Amino acid sequence: MAGVVAVALAGVLIYRHLVRRELARTRAQLTETRDAHEHLSRESAQREQRMRQAEHQIREAERRAGEAAEEARELRAQQDLARVETEHLLSTRIPALVSHLRASHVIVPGLQNPALAGTDVDRQHHAVLDSISNAVRDEAVRIDEAAQAVVRGAMARVQTQALRAQDLLAAVQRRYSGDEHTQLLREVLGLDMFNELIVRRAQATGIACGATTGLSRDDTYLVDLVVGAIARVENFDQRIEGPANHLRRRVGVAARAAEPVLFVTSELLANAVHHSHGTLKVTIAVHETNTGAAIVIDDAGVGLNEEQYARASRLLSGRHAVRLVDLGNPPHTGWAAIGRQVAQYGMQVTVKKSAYGGVQAVVSVPAALLVEMPESTRPSVLAPEPVRSVVAAPYQRMPEPAGAPRPAHAVTASSSASVAASRVGRETAAALPAQATALTDAQADAQAGPDTGPAGIEGLPGLPQRRRQSPRRVPSSAAAGPLTTPEEAQKRWGDFQTGAEAGRREAMPSHQDDATEGN
Repeated sequence: MAGVVAVALAGVLIYRHLVRRELARTRAQLTETRDAHEHLSRESAQREQRMRQAEHQIREAERRAGEAAEEARELRAQQDLARVETEHLLSTRIPALVSHLRASHVIVPGLQNPALAGTDVDRQHHAVLDSISNAVRDEAVRIDEAAQAVVRGAMARVQTQALRAQDLLAAVQRRYSGDEHTQLLREVLGLDMFNELIVRRAQATGIACGATTGLSRDDTYLVDLVVGAIARVENFDQRIEGPANHLRRRVGVAARAAEPVLFVTSELLANAVHHSHGTLKVTIAVHETNTGAAIVIDDAGVGLNEEQYARASRLLSGRHAVRLVDLGNPPHTGWAAIGRQVAQYGMQVTVKKSAYGGVQAVVSVPAALLVEMPESTRPSVLAPEPVRSVVAAPYQRMPEPAGAPRPAHAVTASSSASVAASRVGRETAAALPAQATALTDAQADAQAGPDTGPAGIEGLPGLPQRRRQSPRRVPSSAAAGPLTTPEEAQKRWGDFQTGAEAGRREAMPSHQDDATEGN
């Protein structure tokens, strides 16, 4: 019994062992299966994750492709806009800019598409326009300076030759001054006047381009300069009334500024005569002011509008650079030339509406350019008597600045007197010889009138006093013969002037269609 129990127990143990082994194997298989299942689950999860990532990448790629396509469409649209705007820049804006640089009233259009304002295209186009504008301005200035240099040289040669012709004509007038050569003298006077107009136009054109006046004078009575300026205008005897001399002292202009004052006055007179077509004459008067002297010119011409007054003020001020292209076609150089002289010598020229509806021009000559002429001299016989004469107390002349410009072609006092004599008063004598023009002290006192005296100059500013110069030597040939008295000289000048004016009217008819006259 015990054996059976032992066998049974052994069998149970064996069976238990087998069951445990089988159970362990089953557990191992289960573990393997579970691991395999987990592995498959992980792989499945990873596969799903990769699929999700792939789907996400596909969607992202599609989105990016759509954005790229949109950007490409926008870029093509921007390129089309930029291309159209660039074509507008090339075809419209740049030509308008070039025209605007020539004529400021031309408007340069803006962007064709306002949506491009502030963009890179707008900034780049503005940079292109600015670059072209600067380049055109610089080139225009360079070309204009070169053109002005050419004009200066050409006008200097023309003026030199015309002055030589003037001397030759003066010599002919002196040679054939007898009564038997009346007809010849009339023709020579006509040529002389025509040559004077050439000199004035050449002088104005040269000065407008930066040249000097080309002439120099001694200290000269202001009223003599005004008379000389009148004589430079065509048909002055018929078109100009005056000058009215309101100077109360022996007011003269310093040598360095004598020709500029004469030039400015003659140009303003020529402009007034050119634009006056009525029965009223151009009037001119000379006044003394608290700051110097003034030359007042009034005409009854067509006048100026607001734009023309603004342009005249700009040119006459001399403070702005003037190019040849700004002077019109044909160029009118008068105002530009006056402006250069005003800026150089400190004068002032103003224009406004005159009492006759035309233009009143006032030339203000500062005291720094004026001198008190010596008592031993008198204005030329062609100068009008002052409306009110007063003998002034002596003044000291202000020193002339160092380095004052002296043009190359100088006209001395003696040559100026001889030219004035031969040209019948169209160039006033700066200092005629004493035996031909100076009045005696008794005659001067008689002409001064009852108001003469130091009390008549109270409150007037002092003028620089010219130092007395030693009298010029009289040539031996002239000293040998009898001297001409002042009365005889004055009568001869008056008779000669009357006949000369009549001859000039016949020999030199008026030409009002001169396109280069006027300013």
